Amino acid sequence: MKASTWVILAATAALFAGCVVTSVYPFYTQKDLIFEPALLGKWVNTNNEDEMWRFKNAGDLEYRVTLMDARQTTVMEAHSFKLHEILFLDMFSLEQDFHVVPAHYLLKVTQLSPTLRMSELNDEWLKALLFTEPTALKHILVGKSDKPEQRRVVLTADTEELQQFVTKHLNTEGAWRQNFELTRDPVGKSRFAQVPTQSASQ
Repeated sequence: MKASTWVILAATAALFAGCVVTSVYPFYTQKDLIFEPALLGKWVNTNNEDEMWRFKNAGDLEYRVTLMDARQTTVMEAHSFKLHEILFLDMFSLEQDFHVVPAHYLLKVTQLSPTLRMSELNDEWLKALLFTEPTALKHILVGKSDKPEQRRVVLTADTEELQQFVTKHLNTEGAWRQNFELTRDPVGKSRFAQVPTQSASQ
């Protein structure tokens, strides 16, 4: 499954049974937030023209992100922030049941122009690390399988601990998945450009 497809399915049970690293606490503090106007607009996955991302301004330091493919539309809230001068996005779905704690997950932005390139924490690398060093970062494993490698990592560390861990492993081999790339969608080019909003949250 492509990294960007994981993002699109973030609000679904299928994803939460899968291999995305999520966190109970956000990866940012208020002082870390910045607004990056270069993110605004419509983007198309360079490897899948049926997948479109739309970033809209939802406040001084907040984005509303609509993710569309041929099957569904998902609405998410995003905050951009910097750690060690590197841009990140903290995202979570706005379409979760209110009984569920919003699951934050992290994207590292490696390029803004001419294409948008992002990567996410590698769940396989993280599981291997936590198996050998369980105290490296507070977490729980979620899932019914008796095999830890088949369960999902949910981080329970607070924001400060999360940031320390992320900055420690900014350049650690294997810690981040291969970049996926989005290109700007000229007006009217994407076949989803005129798709009406399918979510009441949007």
